[in-house]
Amino acid sequence: MKKVFVTGKRGSLSVAVAEYLKNNSKDSVEQISLRGDAWKSENFSSFDAVVHIAGVTPQNAKTTEDYDKINTELTKELAEKCRHDGVSQFIYISSMAVYGIAQSMDIKKGTVTAETIPAPDSDYGKSKLQAEKALKALESDDFRIAVIRVPSIYGKGKTEYIDQYQYLAEKLPVIPRAFENHYKSAICVQNLCELIRLTIQEQYAGMICPDDGQISAVDFCSAIYPDKKKSRFLGKLIELFLKNNSRIIDYYGAVCYAKELTNVFEGKYRITDFKKAVKQAYEG
Repeated sequence: MKKVFVTGKRGSLSVAVAEYLKNNSKDSVEQISLRGDAWKSENFSSFDAVVHIAGVTPQNAKTTEDYDKINTELTKELAEKCRHDGVSQFIYISSMAVYGIAQSMDIKKGTVTAETIPAPDSDYGKSKLQAEKALKALESDDFRIAVIRVPSIYGKGKTEYIDQYQYLAEKLPVIPRAFENHYKSAICVQNLCELIRLTIQEQYAGMICPDDGQISAVDFCSAIYPDKKKSRFLGKLIELFLKNNSRIIDYYGAVCYAKELTNVFEGKYRITDFKKAVKQAYEG
């Protein structure tokens, strides 16, 4: 049995990961708040691994300095303390935003491959990449670093990402079957939790780029409204006349990981089908 702590006590993802690990592993799991300075006086020597989730996102950051102070400097400070105290594994929840890849109607431009060089175009993405670099400098045989570059997250009670597809499918009488090979990398909460469990179990070190498989906007719309008809004719009209429309690019543009990047643990972290996860998201 390992002893693990998850950073963050109030964040929805921190709570979900901690609860999942408690219920689905033999590990002892605690949540630790990084607010204030109290954590700095903690002794982490009894812990085997840390899952560092706490941070700021574009939804809750107030200033550019928030990203640097919390996502970068706090991560570095925590990792230094964990290494000093003898924690053997540090799992960092980073983001696909480090690549700076925008949704694109050019599949190549919208796909992250093993050759894609991170080039974040947002303060959030930049702070995450700087944190990764700081962690890389601390890595050793006795301090293993796993970085999970998470794409968009959805799942039970978490609908922000898929709301756009609900809106599209809701406003039209049929679902347009357009750009079905333009994939969208996203991962449901349960699959991310299982990925973290496997990362701890296998003492994995390295970069992880996960998702729920090759899913398109049409797939998301159909999962939200499974009984709604799909129209290839309407989809063809959109492909012919509206492919440069900014709203259509937002809905249908490709932004995904290449399939070979996502096969960590042979894909065994995908324990929940995305259709089921979408349904659960709207069940609350």
